[in-house]
Amino acid sequence: MLVKRRYILLLTVGIAIAPFMSASASEGSNKTKIVLSHIENNAERMVNASLAKDVKTLQKIDVEIQQDIGTLHEELEGQAFNERRSRELLMAYSWTRVIAMDIRQEAWVGVAIAANQLSASMLRFTSYSSLRERDIAWMGYLSRELLLLNMENPMLNAELLSIRQADLNSTWQRISRALIENFHNKPYVIEGKYLMLEMNKTKKPAQVIALARKLLVFVDNIKQIQ
Repeated sequence: MLVKRRYILLLTVGIAIAPFMSASASEGSNKTKIVLSHIENNAERMVNASLAKDVKTLQKIDVEIQQDIGTLHEELEGQAFNERRSRELLMAYSWTRVIAMDIRQEAWVGVAIAANQLSASMLRFTSYSSLRERDIAWMGYLSRELLLLNMENPMLNAELLSIRQADLNSTWQRISRALIENFHNKPYVIEGKYLMLEMNKTKKPAQVIALARKLLVFVDNIKQIQ
């Protein structure tokens, strides 16, 4: 039942991706930005902790996320109504409930998937200084999706994997166009193009997982580009 519920939520998120990718950056207080960043970073930490089956760390992160989402709720109450942000906050509450249930059932990959979806809500919520910065963060989320959905059940998640793959391709195209504006970034563009070509032609889950891990390292590297 929990896997089915998560699958429905994932499909909902898949359908909701397009408005995020075309939306302009929205305004928010500095405190809101700090809280969003903290939740997003903790969600990524939760992915790693769940795959390592580190229950103590998971429980600690879970408490911090719950506290930060409460703070985020308070911040929103003091701002003008924003439908997109309100929707993402509701989705965040839904994913934290899935996380709690998956932790209790020791469904570690499920915890990681739900945590990654929580990070996606925070990314859609966040106001970025540039489209490139936003796209690079989104590429990290999509790479984790390909990793985790293949780890869970590539056959059950085939539809979702197709959606994420298409989104990854379009996101990388925007990033590569932005990177190549500076000739010094050409080695990164070549590396990214190679990884994406390999990702698009492989069909074996184990190879997709290995390539997704390489993409996550690549994303960390291009985040450092000024």
